Amino acid sequence: MTEQEGFAEAVLLYEADRSAVAQEIHFSEFEALVEGAAPLEEFAASIVSAAYVVVGNALSLQGVVFFTFRVDENGKVDPTFNLPLRYLVQNAGAGPDIGTGPVRLACRGRCPVPWHSVNLWEPVLDGELSAVQLAQKTVWRNRLGLKGSGRMENSSRDLELEDVLIEQRQLEERLTETFGEQGKVSLETVITQHTERLTKVSEKYRSDLERQQQIYLDQIRGCKNEIQKLKSALRNEQERSRRLQQLLRGEP
Repeated sequence: MTEQEGFAEAVLLYEADRSAVAQEIHFSEFEALVEGAAPLEEFAASIVSAAYVVVGNALSLQGVVFFTFRVDENGKVDPTFNLPLRYLVQNAGAGPDIGTGPVRLACRGRCPVPWHSVNLWEPVLDGELSAVQLAQKTVWRNRLGLKGSGRMENSSRDLELEDVLIEQRQLEERLTETFGEQGKVSLETVITQHTERLTKVSEKYRSDLERQQQIYLDQIRGCKNEIQKLKSALRNEQERSRRLQQLLRGEP
């Protein structure tokens, strides 16, 4: 899904509260940032909420992926970022229709690849604060000089996938209502549990190491005491031998 195929691509970077777009860049520029070509200093030491957008005829929004990425203290984008944005938008289900037909949408609650959902975020999709409408308005300003002429078709497969995703979300909501928040396992919970296990293993290892070190120290002290005894015994034998030699020589 490239300009050669009639589509334009861009990445929108949002304010911390996700209420407005702070910066717009070409997709190729974003790829260069991931490769470390330049820093993103204004977003240093943060997790950035972004949107990968695909633009077609009349700058109409054809597809969008709401995702996140990390930026370190020096403004460098996490070089391990490998979210398949093009694949996600190509396989996304039909999202809201904002006047130009349903937009393909991938977000945390509508991710075509479940294990990638942890790197996506859930946008507001209704009302005047619709994240999709905000993305479309940003694209229409066209500060990047985008040119798109393609049109993405939403097949029956997309609509079936959308139905499945809606059912999945409804199931998650019912589970939450039945079991409460404890019935959900968030990424933060998994990380916390993993950290706790690592801490317990580290403490046990440290305890075993300290115990083994104490055993070695006790053995060393025992060897030192034995050496001292042997040295003392040797000195006594040497003194006894000296006295015997004196007696044999008739010395007082």
